[in-house]
Amino acid sequence: MEQARQYEIAGRYWDANRLLERSTFTAKGGVTDPFLFQYWAQFTPFVTNELDPARYDLGRRSAPGDAEWANRIAAAQPRDAIDEIVARAQHTRIVILNEAHYSPRDRAFAWQVARALRPLGYDVLAAETFAGEAAKPGDLAPVERLRRDGIVRRDTGFYTHDPVFAGFVRNALALGYRPVAYEQTKAQSTPDGGVPEREQAQADNLLAFLRANPDAKLFVYVGHGHVWEGGSDDPKAGMMAQRLKRMSGIDPLTIEQTSLSDLNTRARPALAVAQSRLRGRPAIFMDGETPLLLGATGEVDFQIVHPARSYRHGRPAWLVTLGGRPKAVPTALLPKQGERLVQVFAANAPDDAVPLDQVMVKAGEAAPMLMVPNIPVRFATQDDATVGQP
Repeated sequence: MEQARQYEIAGRYWDANRLLERSTFTAKGGVTDPFLFQYWAQFTPFVTNELDPARYDLGRRSAPGDAEWANRIAAAQPRDAIDEIVARAQHTRIVILNEAHYSPRDRAFAWQVARALRPLGYDVLAAETFAGEAAKPGDLAPVERLRRDGIVRRDTGFYTHDPVFAGFVRNALALGYRPVAYEQTKAQSTPDGGVPEREQAQADNLLAFLRANPDAKLFVYVGHGHVWEGGSDDPKAGMMAQRLKRMSGIDPLTIEQTSLSDLNTRARPALAVAQSRLRGRPAIFMDGETPLLLGATGEVDFQIVHPARSYRHGRPAWLVTLGGRPKAVPTALLPKQGERLVQVFAANAPDDAVPLDQVMVKAGEAAPMLMVPNIPVRFATQDDATVGQP
């Protein structure tokens, strides 16, 4: 795992992905180690955009499909998710949205939310992944460099190594969002602190920012259960959102998009029913005027249902929401044998920038399109023979 991590830090996506593939799965398709599997599941979508549900199931304890969920979805009515979020977000100054760390699609939806919130005065993007501490005294913290020049670099955060996440961040900054880090710092960590200590540190850091910036409106982007604003009766417990709500006196709008996923075996029957009723856009299902919530361990306000997987130009259809345009892989970069990772960067991007996009191409097969903003660009390739410029 450490070698894969070093490859990733160096921007060697090809090498990291190949090493994780070889190390995580046995020849018979089993999983060698649950921690490796988790790292594989989080990193591989940086290259592929999506995980195959059947393959993801290999490393997970699968639950049977829940027929009751399907029945409840069938009796509920879908509403456009963005419209509902905008209607509720006008009555608070904190919106918290979660992601599954293995789902770039969630990051594309986060961009849609950020764009919709901006006219309401939301002007801060606080992301769990942003690195808020400098590598050494005197250096700018990565989030401060991001604020200064708008360039998403490999040290901006772990999950921003994903070109989709990087695109979401670049788009948000272009709209005027200010990036803010709130993750637990080294000074806030103790050897035995564990999850409660981290949840409290995150809430403390966001509260300090709110108090220092009384007019700011925050869009907070978190992983998994940090979004839960309920679930614990212990005044000293709870996840980050619950602690922040309790300390600030502000009721945040909390939005969950990880439970009703095709990577969750329990949700698949309900998801099939829900997706058959969507019109190509994310939705919130309502039981009368009450949002329907299925399977969320802690309390949230909304639960998102995304459309079924579909593809354009050999890529997930949701990629178009980030604003890129289809661009063919230059013929000279197509491999004559085997596979190759083709990357595209802004023409003036520094060497440590995260790619605008990247795709795997295979000799003899139609190459998927790159999705690229309308700006001057440069290309790079990575494969077994070379890393860097072709």
